[in-house]
Amino acid sequence: MAGGKETPRQKMIGMMYLVLTALLALNVSNAVLEKFAIIDDTLVKLVKENMAANELKLNSILGANQDERAQISKDQAKQVRDLTKGMIAYLDELKGKMRTEPDGKAIEGEELVLNTNRAEELMLDSQKPEVGIEYERKLTEFVNNLNKIMALKTPFPKLTRKAEDYEEFKNNTNQLGKTFLQFSFELTPTMGAIATLSQMQTEILEYERTALDTLFARADASTIKFNKVVPMVRAESNTLVAGQEYSADLFIAAASDEEPEMFKDGAPVKVEVDNVTGIKMGKIKFRTSGGTYDKNGLADMSYKVKINVKGKPYEEVVRYKVARPVAKFESESASTLYLDCGNEMSVSVQGLTESSGISLTVPGDQGKVVAQGSGKFVLIPTRPQMDVRVLVNGSQIEVKQFKAKPVPNPVAKLMVGNGEYDVKKGIPPGTSIVRFVPDISDETFKRQNAKDAGYRVTQMTLQITGKTPITLTSGTIEIAKYGLRPGDSFSIYNVQVVRSTWDPNDNDAKPVNAKLEGVYVMGK
Repeated sequence: MAGGKETPRQKMIGMMYLVLTALLALNVSNAVLEKFAIIDDTLVKLVKENMAANELKLNSILGANQDERAQISKDQAKQVRDLTKGMIAYLDELKGKMRTEPDGKAIEGEELVLNTNRAEELMLDSQKPEVGIEYERKLTEFVNNLNKIMALKTPFPKLTRKAEDYEEFKNNTNQLGKTFLQFSFELTPTMGAIATLSQMQTEILEYERTALDTLFARADASTIKFNKVVPMVRAESNTLVAGQEYSADLFIAAASDEEPEMFKDGAPVKVEVDNVTGIKMGKIKFRTSGGTYDKNGLADMSYKVKINVKGKPYEEVVRYKVARPVAKFESESASTLYLDCGNEMSVSVQGLTESSGISLTVPGDQGKVVAQGSGKFVLIPTRPQMDVRVLVNGSQIEVKQFKAKPVPNPVAKLMVGNGEYDVKKGIPPGTSIVRFVPDISDETFKRQNAKDAGYRVTQMTLQITGKTPITLTSGTIEIAKYGLRPGDSFSIYNVQVVRSTWDPNDNDAKPVNAKLEGVYVMGK
């Protein structure tokens, strides 16, 4: 069987799938299974790249010299391409079924990643085995038809491999008795099953690549001139968040020594020679923006490219998708803020690999925002409602509305030593100092806003029964200094309190409008 050498990336993907298969066989936890979505995304990108590469191989064969041998290879190449396309489309349809409940409801997002039963029910249902049987039958038919077209001395091996066909599992007694379908889908979470189908697509495309390489050689296609040239774009990603940078390589598929002129939306594109391939490529880079989003939060976007070679233009419309960015605020107090307090937040945007481009703004009459580093902010509201604008690289993506409630008022406590004043016992004889302190009973506020929860007395009036009122500048009362004796009583009123604040501009002296007072008795 003729074939080309695997690229390092293809080898990497093969190793990823081997790890995936091993993890599935071990029946690992959901925490690990969440990583399968990442593996599937990589596999899907590889499938798209291989589909495009194999289409180019077909075009090369179709452009071969017009002789009888070349024509046979051309016809066979078309059959191989049609056979593969049909199989890839079938597997995409099957993945779609795995992403849908029996009642037609879509399984999406985290629900899909953590789903553990849909794929197994679909593929191994003994009451309705049609789906699993059809899957295995189509794989077998694909290999048989491909071998029939190619008639190679060494035919393509089967795709319906069981544990005994893998070096890594041939001695695993837990797997050896399983059928192909059981080995592939038993106890397999849905995301893992989808990744398994994506891996199967890469293997099918590898079979096709090998077949087309063989037909290419038979038709002597390496000596032909291309009769069709199209612009190609190799994008880092075709789904982005609004505000994220789009980056891609624009190049002419039929590379030559000619000097091409390249354009994006009519503007010239810088052309450079790729150090790896030697192909002349136009470097495309622009910042994406949002559009009309569908129910899945995706907007269809496009741009036009043109390549001029010897005065002949080749044009194409490149399409991509932009995902609606959603800002995520992480904080214990993310839903409710406190007025005139520093409410610390971590902000991230789904789809962005880093948060350095995120900024927040609020109307000046509602408060202010203090940036604390990449994705870290402090919100200080001065009104009951705070409208926070989230920007990515200067472009607004969302306005999040927060409610701000007043800081809890403190209550008065008289501290005697390390304990609180006991109204039944009074202040024990021999006590030298007592402290009148404001305290907050709201533990949630203390925990969330520790820097704003420090209260102290700046002034109060001490009224000892039968004596002239005394003004104090703190909450400390020296018992002996004021001649307090057993049985005496005193009261405290006109208490002025300040609160510490997160905002250094307030100098930790935010006045508190709270009425604190009390009457206390010296014990006998």
